Amino acid sequence: MDMNKKLLIFGSYGFTGNLIVERATNAGFHVILSGRDEIKLKAQAEEWNVPYKKASLDLPGELDEALTGVDVVLHCAGPFVHTWKPIADACLRNSCHYLDITGEIPVFESLRKLDKEFREKKLMAMPGAGFDVVPTDCVANYLNKSMPDATHLELAFKGLGGSISRGTAKTMVENLGSGGAIREAGKLKTVPPAYKTRKIIYQEKEESSVSIPWGDVSTAYASTGIENIIVYTAMPVSIIKKMKWMKYLSFLLKTSLVKRYLKRRIDKNPPGPNADQREKGRSFIWGEVRNAKGETKQAILETVEGYRLTAEMGVVIAERVIKGDYQSGYQTPAMAYGHDLIFSIEGSKWIKS
Repeated sequence: MDMNKKLLIFGSYGFTGNLIVERATNAGFHVILSGRDEIKLKAQAEEWNVPYKKASLDLPGELDEALTGVDVVLHCAGPFVHTWKPIADACLRNSCHYLDITGEIPVFESLRKLDKEFREKKLMAMPGAGFDVVPTDCVANYLNKSMPDATHLELAFKGLGGSISRGTAKTMVENLGSGGAIREAGKLKTVPPAYKTRKIIYQEKEESSVSIPWGDVSTAYASTGIENIIVYTAMPVSIIKKMKWMKYLSFLLKTSLVKRYLKRRIDKNPPGPNADQREKGRSFIWGEVRNAKGETKQAILETVEGYRLTAEMGVVIAERVIKGDYQSGYQTPAMAYGHDLIFSIEGSKWIKS
């Protein structure tokens, strides 16, 4: 790896950002830390003995100064719906490749519209370079190659032995009251919470799963061209019932008062899954395609715990870009690197293929 190439990690002091910093520095990257909080940046920089550059999202000059001489930006500061654009615009101004770890559909859709701008500058824009959406995108790509005439794609995932970070929880709060999302006849469609349920076998027994507005509703369409897409996650029936009631409370859940209250509650929780959970946790990705004849094909992938995967995969993709292995323009992980990308992470294996 060219040690003169620089990787700037924006939002480096967040839970997932810090995991990425640890892996990137241990792997020998020329890392620069960045974000909005100079006190946190300075403490983190001293811990890892790397430089930092404070940058405010509403001050383009600060972002330009931070990105000067940088080759790749790995953006980790969510909720990304509020943060992606200043970073992406700064990448274009300063000729930097853009990576992030979002799973938010509006971010994928918006960045896809910048494909021409990134392509003209011979830069890559790849949102979703972590658990959202690498494993699901790889399963979608694999199934599409197995059935090129597929008209419908359904994906699902289950986490085992982990938990979620405060940042992920706050992103979920930001989206409260917005309902769900699917793709139908090639168009994004807003649907009520818990719009569809399905029994899915991830391991040995059927488990209740519920549709959610996961990033693949956007990215899998870009990757495969399949026009009908739904994404599910495993969930207890009791929680699914509560999700269905949320449609009657959407007006309340959208208020800033409720969101502030919930975020204060989240701040009292642990920052994310601990080291033991990240080491022992597992993730299961299920997928099914169907064609116009009614023929189906299924696949099930097992991989490591989600936050561990995000940290490892973010570094894997950043290293590929630094080495010159990238495609210009907007890319999903499987578009740029194929479905075998997931096997860059030790512990990934097909259970059914």
